[in-house]
Amino acid sequence: MSQGRIKNIIIGISVLLFAAVLSWWLFSNHYPADVVMRIPGMDNRPKTEPRPDTVIIGQFFDTLKRFDEFVPGSWPRFRGEYFDNKNRDKTPLAESWDSAGPPVVWKVTLGEGYAGPAVHNGRVYILDYYERRKADMLRCFSLKSGIELWRRWYYVDLKRNHGYSRTIPAVTDKYLVSIGPRSHVMCLDPITGDLKWTLDMEKEFGIPGNAKGKITPDFYTGQCPLIDNDVAVLAPGGKALMIGIDCATGRELWRTPNPDSLRMSHSSIMPMVIFGKRMYVYNAVGGVCGVSAEGDDTGRLLWKTTEWNPATTAASPLLLDNNEIAVFGSYGSGGGRIRINYDGSDFSASVIETHKAMEGISSDQQTPVITSNLMWSVMPENAGALKKQLVCYNISDLRTAVWTSGKENRYGRGLGPYIISGDRMFLLDDDANLYVFKLGASGATLISKYSIIDGIEAWGPMAIAGNYLLMRDARNLIALNIGKESQL
Repeated sequence: MSQGRIKNIIIGISVLLFAAVLSWWLFSNHYPADVVMRIPGMDNRPKTEPRPDTVIIGQFFDTLKRFDEFVPGSWPRFRGEYFDNKNRDKTPLAESWDSAGPPVVWKVTLGEGYAGPAVHNGRVYILDYYERRKADMLRCFSLKSGIELWRRWYYVDLKRNHGYSRTIPAVTDKYLVSIGPRSHVMCLDPITGDLKWTLDMEKEFGIPGNAKGKITPDFYTGQCPLIDNDVAVLAPGGKALMIGIDCATGRELWRTPNPDSLRMSHSSIMPMVIFGKRMYVYNAVGGVCGVSAEGDDTGRLLWKTTEWNPATTAASPLLLDNNEIAVFGSYGSGGGRIRINYDGSDFSASVIETHKAMEGISSDQQTPVITSNLMWSVMPENAGALKKQLVCYNISDLRTAVWTSGKENRYGRGLGPYIISGDRMFLLDDDANLYVFKLGASGATLISKYSIIDGIEAWGPMAIAGNYLLMRDARNLIALNIGKESQL
């Protein structure tokens, strides 16, 4: 028999077998005779609890441990007590450490995010998101030991969007205020965690069907709350540019109208005194404004400019000399200088300078720090030759660098935090490497570098309280002992 004929027979048999198997599969009853409906619990999976569509802010409270021991130190809000990101505590700090760096006192695991801690009366407060439980929670730890004391939480379903939590609570002896990823506000007793009042800014101030009435910005809320004389000061956008809430009762005390539909940014409200007038300065999406923070006209809009309006801004405004304000935009927007004018009765504002990230000092995320007449920043990725470098500029000239760390010394993606104590700057790069600089009148000297943990996206602001430096990466909160007794 020829080879060709044999090949044809094999092919024919294969086709017949395939057709027979296909027919059996399509027309035979080859499934089990008894089909049992899946019943919850039979596969040992945890029972899924039905959840209401309505968010009930602060609904749940867990008491975990008793407070162990008070240790001194305070960092009560975003950028510290004086809003300048500088430690003013008189606790003596170490000058140096061995190659391992400052000792790790404690470490706790967090949900993914970049929220920084606030510290008061021996307690550390941090906003967190528990992804498996779909819960936004405010957690309280002992500063000394890292023991978790309690947590206040509620269900809110979030989808990961470059992490979750981003904000720092504000705390006083009597009140603790937080803003969650979806602009949910809680006011608590800072010791007991008892809930005083809540506010859903999305629900109360959003304008349905109006794009400019949207409350929560992209990547979730980045605005940190402010407590000023027992009043929670917030900038929701939408139906109100800014509001003041009595911390004791939750009653709205004043409201600043928002006729230009400015929206919430990732920037935070900064109190400033300009021409002797105390005011709240805020860089919203769409413009920059100053609102009265004192007297019978508290809450009144004093001035506003829409000349500076980058699409995204995270860094907060800074007060310069000569009644001027420095502002910053993200994603290459660079920076600007706004001059506040006063004619004896009315305020006004004018933008006197703007520059792109390649043309002058800028910051995509962290708010720069001012020491004497120098402004310090880590430049963003789109800053040209200076990208990712630590730099300083004279506050009178935001275009000409006084000092740079050099192209061989770049720090992550230019998004990590930095904090100052005396003449020392502590700086984190993306991977949680800690750099310590000595600051001078015209530049900085790198003293040491330490690999604290194998970190990722260490972008959350740091805090210094007493002997402790609190830092985090995307998943961990760490307390380092930087006090003099840790010096070797």
